[in-house]
Amino acid sequence: MNKKIDPNIERAKSIYSGLQDDIQKHIVEEYIIPQLELDELIQEFDKLLESKECRRIDYRVLLDVVGKIIKHSTALSRMCELNTLGFKSLYEQHFIKGIMTFKHPSFYGKPIDSMCFEFAMRKWSQI
Repeated sequence: MNKKIDPNIERAKSIYSGLQDDIQKHIVEEYIIPQLELDELIQEFDKLLESKECRRIDYRVLLDVVGKIIKHSTALSRMCELNTLGFKSLYEQHFIKGIMTFKHPSFYGKPIDSMCFEFAMRKWSQI
């Protein structure tokens, strides 16, 4: 099967290859690498959300990736746009308003734990 190549992509490749090395390096470092990191974080979140651990409501599997997303402003904006399981409202509730859904003693002072627990509950709870 012949895949049709977008002429704009071919033109962009031609323009990019004609740029000076330092400009190419700048484009890669400032735009391409951050986009790849963003894509990887979102894919990791989706993968972990579907994991056996998360199915058992073991929210801890989500802590690392959600922490990285929150620290990565572009990833945070993108996750709020995608709004998987109400990401935007849960982020605002837990980190902007400071209201934790779950007030278990082990969550004290850790809104990320409450937020991740709620993701697992929303995804896998039969209630």
